[in-house]
Amino acid sequence: MGIFSKIFKSIGNIVTDIISWIVPMPDIPNLEQNEFEKGILVNKQSNNASVPIVYGKRLLGGTRTFIEVEGSTNQYLYICLVLCEGEINDITKIKIDDSDVTFTGSFQHGVTITSDDTRFGTNIKVQPFYGKDDQVQSSLLNEDSSWNSSANRKLKGVCYLAIRLEWDRDKFSNVPKIQAEVEGKKVPVINANLTITENTFSNNPVFCLLDYLTNATYGKGISLGDIDIASFYTASTVADQEVTPFSGGSNIPQFSLNVVLDTNNKILDNVKFILRGMRGFLPYSEGLYRLVIETTGSSILALSKDNIIGGVKLMSEKKNTKYNRINIDYISPEKNYEKDTVIFPEADADHQTLKTADGGFLQELSLDLNMITSPYQALQFGKVVLNRSRNQLTVECTTNYEAMNLAVGDIVDLTDEILGMTAKAFRVIGLSINFDYTVILTLAEHQDAWYVFDEKTQVAVVPDTNLPNPFSILPPAGLTLSDELIAYNDGTVIVALNIVVTPSTDNFVFEYQVEYKKSSEANFKIHAKGTEVNQRVLNVIDQEAYDVRVKAINSLGVSSTYVTQSGYTVVGQVADPSDVDDFAVNIIGKEAHLGWEQIPDLDLAFYQIRYSTALSGATWQNSVSLVEKVSRPATSISVPALKGTYLIKAFDKLGNASVNASSITTNIAQIGNFNAVATQTEDTAFSGTKTNCSVVNGTLKLDDVSSNGTYEFSSVIDLGAIFTSRVTAVLEQFAANPTDLFDAGRGFTNFDDVTTNILFDGAVPQGGKAVLQIAVSDDNSTYTAFKNFVIGDYTARYFKFRLILSSRDASSIPVVSGCEVIVDMEDRVISGDDIASGTGTKSITFTNPFKSATYAIGISAQNMTSGDFYAISNKASSGFDIVFKNSSSTIINKTFDFIAKGY
Repeated sequence: MGIFSKIFKSIGNIVTDIISWIVPMPDIPNLEQNEFEKGILVNKQSNNASVPIVYGKRLLGGTRTFIEVEGSTNQYLYICLVLCEGEINDITKIKIDDSDVTFTGSFQHGVTITSDDTRFGTNIKVQPFYGKDDQVQSSLLNEDSSWNSSANRKLKGVCYLAIRLEWDRDKFSNVPKIQAEVEGKKVPVINANLTITENTFSNNPVFCLLDYLTNATYGKGISLGDIDIASFYTASTVADQEVTPFSGGSNIPQFSLNVVLDTNNKILDNVKFILRGMRGFLPYSEGLYRLVIETTGSSILALSKDNIIGGVKLMSEKKNTKYNRINIDYISPEKNYEKDTVIFPEADADHQTLKTADGGFLQELSLDLNMITSPYQALQFGKVVLNRSRNQLTVECTTNYEAMNLAVGDIVDLTDEILGMTAKAFRVIGLSINFDYTVILTLAEHQDAWYVFDEKTQVAVVPDTNLPNPFSILPPAGLTLSDELIAYNDGTVIVALNIVVTPSTDNFVFEYQVEYKKSSEANFKIHAKGTEVNQRVLNVIDQEAYDVRVKAINSLGVSSTYVTQSGYTVVGQVADPSDVDDFAVNIIGKEAHLGWEQIPDLDLAFYQIRYSTALSGATWQNSVSLVEKVSRPATSISVPALKGTYLIKAFDKLGNASVNASSITTNIAQIGNFNAVATQTEDTAFSGTKTNCSVVNGTLKLDDVSSNGTYEFSSVIDLGAIFTSRVTAVLEQFAANPTDLFDAGRGFTNFDDVTTNILFDGAVPQGGKAVLQIAVSDDNSTYTAFKNFVIGDYTARYFKFRLILSSRDASSIPVVSGCEVIVDMEDRVISGDDIASGTGTKSITFTNPFKSATYAIGISAQNMTSGDFYAISNKASSGFDIVFKNSSSTIINKTFDFIAKGY
């Protein structure tokens, strides 16, 4: 007898068993089906779970039957995700963690495809299998050694996804939820000629039911010979009848099936479930399964006293099953295939009218129509159920043989004078044939108007709740880099790279991750991870280029894109020190007391002080060193008081100097009493010894910038004896660019002879310089080593000078236009006291002779009488002679003091 039972006492029992689910509707919901629905969208882990059937289009999560990590660093996660029975028509969408994933192309059976997605990038590979009987083993999963250990893993007839995920902490926080939108089973289709065509995709519920009844794998396996094909075809045309869901809407079929069937259910339960969605009857009559859809129709038999035997039993509707509102749950594709609810009547006023008619009581029924995905089809179903519940006249009667050709679902009309009925339409809902060929009929009231698909109110498109996407996070608004010096208590100075993150405008940022690397390196290093937006990287390298990037991370561990600053060059200690401020001088006697403000630079090493004879326009280059180094933290020093300009610069630990020299000028009429004893000038000809330098147009230039040049002065200064003298110098120099000169091009012949200071070549290059050096000797044989010249007092007889020319940046050369060295001796005093002249000429010899014999002598004699006098002779730089005489010119002995002032 098929799917129902092997033994029945009457066919009526059979029919009643099939249709009792629709009128009245069951009060207790199908809990097992509801639980199954809840699990459709989730991923389950099992090796023996049942495989569902998909008819129509649905989204489902599937069952993970294989999951394995592989790769040199375990970077690949392989998953076999079984979806449903095959063969399906297509996979139209894949969602991961509720996000639609974009791929490089469309899905095809057995073809591996790679993601091309804004969120997941190219980290996903999918090879779908549609459940064909001849499908082969997955080449994608064969990359995993465990899966590839067997050649029998083809999963023939099962639709599944072979998936490979490449680990990325910003894309996958754990094993993701994977869902696929499936166009389900290909099913047999009946054409107008009542022939069954090759399986194809259809969501017509009639053809889906036909597949389930005839399939031997997951269905009942009923032979097509046991099915009334004509009734199934007629029912399919009813289902395919196009209706207008709402004014202006595109037509839709009257019935469609989009369902996930649980193969753990009893076959009869799944049949009822499919029948419910199309208001179907499946009577077994004359050895065939016949399908009838409850819809509009006309009577095929008139019942009256002529063919009714005995009386008619009338039963009216029951109050507790007479509804004034129906709540219909259906599956909404617009809400990711979750359940949604529509209510009939749509207008509350209509509901209130019905409620008033029911004595003000709310009579409500909730329907689960998990096979319907259209709100309009769901509303139409609610309309039929509500109208039937409110018009439930049921008639039982016994008829003669004329009713033997009736079947459950047929429409008849009844005329009965006692009941006041004239040709009133009823539908056969129960039928029993007795042994005496009489027929017992159970009839339910029928009205065509209940089944007319009238236009519904267009379902409002509820705007999506604008909750932030937890898998999309806005990056930081900006990234600023700078560097500074940091000093420790022990004097150590390091360079720090300061990183300032401008926060993201995303309110759900949990923390930031800051990374950096040298621009020459391949991989970034994580520096910090947290909420602090001000970061500091210590001990970065001067003149090194760094790349820094930062991303925002939310509480789920999802990261934003990076904000990157590339090629930031650290200045640090390479930066020139600050200029010296508040440089001042105070002249006290022969000393100049210099003072200044400490510069803020942490890598300050020392200050250098220079001097120039110029009272205006003095420059650092054209000045000479007075004090080579004034160590930090000193901010004052005493130097000889000189008429001219003092200049100061700060130097850091790398030898970089302040860009601008600070200067102070003294214009005191006379500071001390100095006498020039020697002057040596080198200019124009520069006739001294030259190494890697040459004379060009009256100037001395460095030849090869790759090494230093040396110019030794043309002669040695000889003071004639060892003296302490003050040596000063004037150096006139500038720097020139040997490769990028305006007058090195087409116009060089026009400008070579220009002697003015016009700068045709832009800013003066700063990388070239000349340094004056000094060496001294007492015997003109053994000299001290040359050292950088500073203005000061030197004790020696012989003086040698040289210039060292160098280029610091190889793009500029020093040019010396002149250098003059002046040796001065300050007036000094030699004295003696209580010297007895004796009775002859007294010779006075100076312990430290003067350089010049033109000194002044003062004599103070004791006990001189009238007429006594003295005479000085043989005055020389080393001393003098003196004789005392009386008025008679007789030499006398006197005691005297003397004082000599000279140089």
